[in-house]
Amino acid sequence: MQHPKSHAGEKDYPTVETMQDAGHPETQQAGESPHGHTLKLSEHLSPSMFGPPPGLEKASLPTLLSGKAKSRRARRESDPKVPKVDCAICTKDGAQALCAQLAGLQAPYVSNFRSELVLSLLPDLPSLACDPHASQVIMQLITLDDDLSLELCKKIVRRLRGSLLKLTKDKHGCWIVQQALQCVPAELHPLLAFELRGKVLACSQHLHGNFVLQKCVELLSHGDVGFIVEELKNHAVDAASHIYSCRVLQRIIEHCPHDSPGMTELLNNLLASGQLQKLATDPYGNNVLRAVLARGRPIHLQQIARLFVDDCNILAYARNRHSSLVLERVLEAMTGEFRRELQEERDALMVALLGDEASNPPFTQMALDRFGNYIAQRVIEDSHGTEQQRILHLLTALGPKLRRAVNGRHILQAARRKFGSQLSFHALSDPL
Repeated sequence: MQHPKSHAGEKDYPTVETMQDAGHPETQQAGESPHGHTLKLSEHLSPSMFGPPPGLEKASLPTLLSGKAKSRRARRESDPKVPKVDCAICTKDGAQALCAQLAGLQAPYVSNFRSELVLSLLPDLPSLACDPHASQVIMQLITLDDDLSLELCKKIVRRLRGSLLKLTKDKHGCWIVQQALQCVPAELHPLLAFELRGKVLACSQHLHGNFVLQKCVELLSHGDVGFIVEELKNHAVDAASHIYSCRVLQRIIEHCPHDSPGMTELLNNLLASGQLQKLATDPYGNNVLRAVLARGRPIHLQQIARLFVDDCNILAYARNRHSSLVLERVLEAMTGEFRRELQEERDALMVALLGDEASNPPFTQMALDRFGNYIAQRVIEDSHGTEQQRILHLLTALGPKLRRAVNGRHILQAARRKFGSQLSFHALSDPL
């Protein structure tokens, strides 16, 4: 039975909200000009988009806008050459209509429409990227997949220079930065990440900023992501114990080569003997240790395994909600790619769990525990040789208790899967 793994510190990346469709003008099809010439942005959009939302008809337009964009937008309103789309985009109805136009407009008008739209948004783009409605339109402009969209995306990224740290820590702006990292060519990645230098620890501990750093680690080259490792390596334990920073560390462990100088130092700080116990029992640190066990080198796996082998209180680890997850992953790793390198640690760990003939081993108490029973199931599954005989002996003695306990029944099921016909004695049979 699979352990009910704690997902503290794990969270899916934020995704773009689905754009709602808005109706096209009934008098003409999308992209069709009544005068037979190339359709302009201002001609294509519905006049209803230029006004304030329902209920706010008497309010002046600047009061409908947010942040520093208000004063600049008010000055631009008086200029007849400036399309009013950059005002309407900050309203729910306006943003939905623009998204619908972007999705439904057909060639040859789509190119001019998108180009004019981006041109009208560029002056106030940093403020619009943090707007809950305007950000939806910007996201759709970035995600459109063609050569024109790529050029427009480059323009958007260059315009956002100097504001990326602010966007990284904004609820809506962080989506824009992540999508830009996914869509722009690799040569622009350093441009996006440069403004985060010197701010990595603070961003990793931020509710929204940690997602941008995770995306940087996933998409940037090892050379470009090196500054993130360098800024976190001396704070590895604190970051691993933080609800948000632990996610960034997990992505680093998953994507960065462990033999690089920065990663070597980070892992040495993380796996220092005095810190392992703290991290193993921490609600967030245990996730980082499990990432090391899944992706680390043999020497790293051995360091974590020795925590349980050398500590005399292995039962406490097995019965702890968080450290039991780490111990289960250790047992799993010992049957994986590096099983030969970990053979010594495996043998010592099985002895610590099963004890000798004259002792009352931790296994008997784990088998009935809420979290420990998952360790006992893993031990049964991975046992061989004399270990199996020892387990059968212990299960025989535990038979009545196992039948009465909910967790005990999980152990019986694991034993039947492993031993089959050897488990024919009455002590382990289910009551009728």
